Amino acid sequence: MELSKFVKLGYAVANTDLGTSGGRERGIANPDLWKDFGWRATHIMTETGKEIIRLYYGRMESYSYFLGGSTGGQQALSEAQRFPFDYDGILAMSPANNRVFLHIYFLWNHNHLRPRSGRMLFSQKEIMQISDCAIDYFQSKGDGLTGDPFVSFPYTGNNTVEDFLLFLHQKYPLFTEVQLQALSAVYHGPVNQVTGEQIYCGMPIGSEIYSCGIAECQQEESPHFYPFIWAFGPDYDGYQFDLGKDVEKIDALLSADLNANQPDLHAFSDNGGKLILISGSADPCVPFPDAMNYYKRVIQAMGSRQKTDGFLRYFLIPGKDHGMNGRGCSAIWGPGKEKEELLDVLRRWREQKKEPEYLVSVKEDPVTKDRILTRKVYPYGSFWQNEEVFPKTCSSRYLEENH
Repeated sequence: MELSKFVKLGYAVANTDLGTSGGRERGIANPDLWKDFGWRATHIMTETGKEIIRLYYGRMESYSYFLGGSTGGQQALSEAQRFPFDYDGILAMSPANNRVFLHIYFLWNHNHLRPRSGRMLFSQKEIMQISDCAIDYFQSKGDGLTGDPFVSFPYTGNNTVEDFLLFLHQKYPLFTEVQLQALSAVYHGPVNQVTGEQIYCGMPIGSEIYSCGIAECQQEESPHFYPFIWAFGPDYDGYQFDLGKDVEKIDALLSADLNANQPDLHAFSDNGGKLILISGSADPCVPFPDAMNYYKRVIQAMGSRQKTDGFLRYFLIPGKDHGMNGRGCSAIWGPGKEKEELLDVLRRWREQKKEPEYLVSVKEDPVTKDRILTRKVYPYGSFWQNEEVFPKTCSSRYLEENH
């Protein structure tokens, strides 16, 4: 988030590097840094920032709000879960709160897309063909609006992956069996090879061309491998990662600090807190099914959707990638005035009790800034039925044991 922008708008702001400025190697066998990165640094920043405000201005802050995306989204949910009185409102975009298992997903993708031979399986042209084919496939199934250059909801049922790969191979028969098997693994997501449990969800079909998609997963090294260095040492070999015992080991070492999966938000809600959670349907970096599943688990923990909707709204933005570079979204605004900041939406909900009925997703031409499309995006669950089947994601055991 741009701190300077909010300073100009009259806010006192703060940020933290989570104790990681010394490089990822500092986290090797260093539980103190794991705590700082996972939750402690954000809380200390919050307490210290509030104390500075009180000393400088001579009074307490009126309200406190947290805005964060990706790792910032992890910080956001960690605050709501661990320190429910720190903030009055929280905006979490593409939250990487299921941190340990998300990084197993990264490693799984890398090992399937760049085998030990070192050969990348897909050219840039082939990656684009896959992404374009995904749009054609889901349009044929009634997804989105006719002509949309993105996939709104890349899931049609339990056979989605197999049906799409058949469609892809019929359109582009030169894709090899090895390539199709790799895509199947990536779309299905990592599985514990001993228990058969789902470790994390798969890459959303249609998200392949974006950051953390196929091209980035094929690189020789990834910046996303640091949890494995922390847990197994600087000389770890990702190709040797055991999808059984090593899953249990890294889970036991890191999840208690790095994950923020607790769905019981009664304390945050009872304090009047409001939470807006946002994902993108074309985000391969933090795939939306995990946040969608978290929303579902919060409903279960709170006892009903009605109670949950009183303080939490989840929005799935069609065609949004991990940032604002997706084919369907380059900006998200509130439903009020033109280009209304999401912070204003959050404030109005918390301070005036005016809940966000919808958000506005906009795609602009990157050069001319002309508006290409505009969509109203209503909270996920507006038309949700309890019996709806969700895309596969992390096994409940990994979510509920000391996380």
